[in-house]
Amino acid sequence: MRTLRVRIKDKHAKALDAMACEVNFVWNFVNELSYKHLQRTGEFFSAYDIAKYTAGASKEGLK
Repeated sequence: MRTLRVRIKDKHAKALDAMACEVNFVWNFVNELSYKHLQRTGEFFSAYDIAKYTAGASKEGLK
């Protein structure tokens, strides 16, 4: 396996941190939602099911 190493310029660090926070927020939301659904029904969410819950996502957060 090969690993690509790329140096990110410092001027992009703030934007990349902001994008990482957004991805982490959605990841945590879907993870919590999936866990609650699994506890209640005993079934896992499909990607189709998750799309319905994240359809309202915007820059302001999940609505």
